[in-house]
Amino acid sequence: MSSLSMLVRNENTKIYRRPRTWAMVGILIMALALMAGLMKWDEPSRDSSGNWKQELAQANEHTRQSLTEEADRLSPDMIEAMEENILLNEYAIEHDINPRENTMWDIVNASSYMIILVTLLTVVIAADMFAAEFSWGTIKLLLVGPASRTKVLVSKYISSLLFALFLLVLNFIVALALGAGLEGFDGLSKPLLTIGADGAVHEGSMLIDSLQRYGYAVVQLVMYVTMAFMISASFRSSAMAIAFSLLFILAGNTLVGILSRYEWVKYLMFANVDLSQYAGGSPIRPEMTLTFSIGILAAYYALFHFIAWIMFTKRDVAG
Repeated sequence: MSSLSMLVRNENTKIYRRPRTWAMVGILIMALALMAGLMKWDEPSRDSSGNWKQELAQANEHTRQSLTEEADRLSPDMIEAMEENILLNEYAIEHDINPRENTMWDIVNASSYMIILVTLLTVVIAADMFAAEFSWGTIKLLLVGPASRTKVLVSKYISSLLFALFLLVLNFIVALALGAGLEGFDGLSKPLLTIGADGAVHEGSMLIDSLQRYGYAVVQLVMYVTMAFMISASFRSSAMAIAFSLLFILAGNTLVGILSRYEWVKYLMFANVDLSQYAGGSPIRPEMTLTFSIGILAAYYALFHFIAWIMFTKRDVAG
């Protein structure tokens, strides 16, 4: 077994032997259970009624009336959205697909918003990776071994990502189980209705849609964990590393919203980390593109690793 593999195994042992880690796992499961329970309790009564087709037809009639009477006051995007909604409702009525019926996928899709909790829990682990070693005085024992500082750095980063992956998979599996338990498997094959580039309604996979939601969230997860890891490598205080990491995560979107009128805001990581903004067609700045955001994120990713490497490999631990 290579020295890097042994270091990764050693770091994972440190993570999973702590009661705090399993308390985090319990918090995630309880949060998912609470979310699913609230969704089940708050289900609209119309989901169990048999007049959903009539309701959709009435909704279409109201939308058409609004388009006729208020067309001059509606933006082009709003008109397009209303017309697409009419097409989706008509298709659902024609093919007997109740879009208002709650299924297991509603809970699975809602669980993608819980990835912010996965991110916060992983950040606590990543931010404590190096700070804890200095707090406990074990950093000297770690660095006197045959492995280089670079390998130690890489092993800790890999272990942080493996923990994030563990929580991410757990999040999806628990949400899937809760969805099946509360809503049953009847909606397993329910199609996702979308409007294609040709202007026609297409049936897609709910599973693929859920995985895409998770995929967008994973980008944020990796970037924030990498940032927390860099901060941990730069400071000896666990509290400081965790505090700075959580501050940036919680305040980043608010900061971007406040500064969105300035062109230079597009160069901030927080303005690019949510790639789902391109799926919705509404980026923070109109000139931003998916390729631009990926490039900015790649630059920040490399910068975080460079800073972490410099700070850790050049740090004097004699004191």
